[in-house]
Amino acid sequence: MIIKKLIYVRKSQFSKWLLSRIFKKRVGTAMQTMLQTLSANHMLPKNLIALELFGFIGTNATMDYAHLADYIEMWEIDPFFAKEAQKYIPKARVICGDSIKAISNGGLLRKDYNFIVIDPNVFMHNYVSFESFGIFGHALKYVAKDTVIFVNIFNNVEEYIKKYGANERIEDWIKARKEFFAIDNVVSARGIDYLKGFEKIIKAEKLDIVYSNFISRNEYVGFGVFVLKKC
Repeated sequence: MIIKKLIYVRKSQFSKWLLSRIFKKRVGTAMQTMLQTLSANHMLPKNLIALELFGFIGTNATMDYAHLADYIEMWEIDPFFAKEAQKYIPKARVICGDSIKAISNGGLLRKDYNFIVIDPNVFMHNYVSFESFGIFGHALKYVAKDTVIFVNIFNNVEEYIKKYGANERIEDWIKARKEFFAIDNVVSARGIDYLKGFEKIIKAEKLDIVYSNFISRNEYVGFGVFVLKKC
């Protein structure tokens, strides 16, 4: 198992390192494009106080915004990945622990994050919940006056299944998506159609939505991006 993890990490690190060497500076990812857009429109906080709930080793998202952050709190439940993340993103405060329990029970280190990244896998909470459905609302309890949230959205389930295959929980996943997003097509809808499910939760917390958008990361997944302001 350790060898498999090491190989996986090294492949991920090498691909991102190679990309950064080719371009000299990491550019061109979905998050970087959106960060530039937010900055150009004066919607990105100048000094990021960042929370990343599913950090892996920092190559999925952290390295895209690390240079803009004054503080990075990264959670990773796997000790091996957490150790790699600390080496790869040295400025981050990497916590090896269960971010789901922490955010649900008041265990995060701060309550004033102005930049939050929620980038989970499909199947979470030991199959009790899916994607970010069970934790997005909790994250809103920790926002600063002005906050940007990036949340992972699987916009094309058909393409995801083609790439990774089906399993026994696909039907449960589709059912959970229908309940959360409250739209008829939760398999291959437009990315922007999925935003309403999150916006409903945001409004329930009495937060103003200054801006929201969907930006694609690949053929089956993207980021929902929300700029929020406390009323």
